[in-house]
Amino acid sequence: MSTTIDLDDGRVARLLANFRSQFSRSATHIIRAPGRVNLLGEHTDYNGLPVLPMAIDHAVLIAAAANPDTAVRLRNVDETYPARDYHLASDIAPFGAGDWGNYHKAAAQGLYTTRHGTLRQGGDFLVDGNIPAGAGLSSSSALVVASALAMLALNDIEIPFAELAELLPDAERYVGTLSGGMDQCISLLAVADHALRIDFFPLRMRPVPLPSGYRVVVCHSLVTAEKSGTARLAYNLRVVECRLAVRACEVALAPALPRALRTLGDLANLFPGRSLPELLPAVDARLPPRPLTLAEIARVVGTSPAQLRDGCHIPGEIGDHFTVLPRLRHVLTEAERVNRAEHALASGDAIAFGALMDASHASCRDDYEISCPEIEQLIATAKESGAVGARVTGAGFGGCIVALVDASAVNSFLELIDRRFYRPRLGNGARTTAHRFVFQPCAGATVRRLDA
Repeated sequence: MSTTIDLDDGRVARLLANFRSQFSRSATHIIRAPGRVNLLGEHTDYNGLPVLPMAIDHAVLIAAAANPDTAVRLRNVDETYPARDYHLASDIAPFGAGDWGNYHKAAAQGLYTTRHGTLRQGGDFLVDGNIPAGAGLSSSSALVVASALAMLALNDIEIPFAELAELLPDAERYVGTLSGGMDQCISLLAVADHALRIDFFPLRMRPVPLPSGYRVVVCHSLVTAEKSGTARLAYNLRVVECRLAVRACEVALAPALPRALRTLGDLANLFPGRSLPELLPAVDARLPPRPLTLAEIARVVGTSPAQLRDGCHIPGEIGDHFTVLPRLRHVLTEAERVNRAEHALASGDAIAFGALMDASHASCRDDYEISCPEIEQLIATAKESGAVGARVTGAGFGGCIVALVDASAVNSFLELIDRRFYRPRLGNGARTTAHRFVFQPCAGATVRRLDA
């Protein structure tokens, strides 16, 4: 466990002083969990297929100290997030939908259940996050990771980060999002100066170098895509559509399948050495690309709508229009792009990697439909301003784009983005630096004990 948090850093020093002011005692631990930007592999993680993210130097910090009982006092340096209090228990009721405190509760509930009640001590927790919310940079998962690490530290429990990376995605579903495991894994296990190729079920990872002479630039579309609102429903719908695609693949590929599929990622294991997009024509012959009702899909896969709804765990809030074939096409081609991207990066081919970013965005826009007009305008502006490649990043429906830019052209790129995108929307005197960032890949989460 790393102890590289710099206590002389101004942000850290202010957080510790604020903790003393809020709770009339000193924190015993400080925890840092970074956000992330996903370079390639969008909406593939919950399908068991690879992703290629990197951690960023924006992070959630938590200062914490234990209580002698199960009481939790949760505070935020940003006063727009109200104080929250609760007790550790075997069944922790959530706050209202969308409440920021639910991400702390998600970590507590997940750890409490997994550790069989060994979280005996609550604590005081002061949160300071500088990852833009609703930007697709994983501010929510960073809060879950930091909260989990803080509670483990206060209870003197050590769980290997690799084990936590598999535990916390399930824990985060407490808030109602059917997320995969990318965000928690990269926040915990990121390697400085590298992206991380992550595979799932079981979790596997290996560092991938970024091409020298290039920088990763993230630009916010100014459209917030909170996972607690309509974006959450849209995200969950796509998870369900991929589950339905699994059932369609089982029927279409039945003669060649030795067993049932758990996720689309099983296709990579069952057809080793074969490009996944090659499997699409067999499904295309059975499913039209238009939105389908559950009854129509049930007829294709040979079951009843009720059995299909139960078998695919379709939440009641999901409607009855499912776009299956285009979602499948995106997931399978995106996984292939991650494979090709890893080879391009290993050979330092930034131009090939940029082309894969562009192709990924087109697929996210056309097949997965997670873009919006503002994202499209920002992508076009980024390309016109010199980006080698640019794509929407994160869940989509707003949030940010990620662009690969020649290091020698970064300043001119930012000037053009400001002039062409931000100033027409924010005004000439607006501070644009809060909306676009140049990131170097940083290391994963850290915990530091302060009273040792």
